[in-house]
Amino acid sequence: MVSLRIILRLRVPAVVVALAASTAIACDDGSTPIFSCEASNGRKFIELCAASPPSLDGFLEYRFGTLGRDGQEKAVELVFPAQREGSLAQFFGATYTSKGVYTQSVRFGTGSHAYTVFTRARGSRDEGAGVEVKARASGKVTTIYCSERPRFYVFELQGLLACDPETPVGKACIR
Repeated sequence: MVSLRIILRLRVPAVVVALAASTAIACDDGSTPIFSCEASNGRKFIELCAASPPSLDGFLEYRFGTLGRDGQEKAVELVFPAQREGSLAQFFGATYTSKGVYTQSVRFGTGSHAYTVFTRARGSRDEGAGVEVKARASGKVTTIYCSERPRFYVFELQGLLACDPETPVGKACIR
């Protein structure tokens, strides 16, 4: 990947810099990233990939995996769901404010765990982003934080995902 420092020295337009700094890691050619970030200091990636463009007859897919030294996908460790058809019904989306923190999230469950991909902000201050993995039996939550500020186009999913009944404010929708 081209160094951001080199791009800036060449005085390349800002649009090109933005694209170079935030390329999709694992979404395939037929999809678009709704959420994308490097995690664990660039060793992992977290993505939500949707049909391009997102639509009711499209799909949503969560992808988590390992990055190679070159910053590209090395191994996909988890893809949810296994089948894209009907996948939108397996996710919940929400935007809400609780205790002064604005949250955007997409949640799903598989097996013994629930996953919530999120971004949080208090005013203009970033409060973190990543994925929370909750063990359903014990309630233990493990959070994998993004190493960089992610892009999260949650509003592309408005009207496509069910409202999330399991937020701190009760049922919340993407609004």
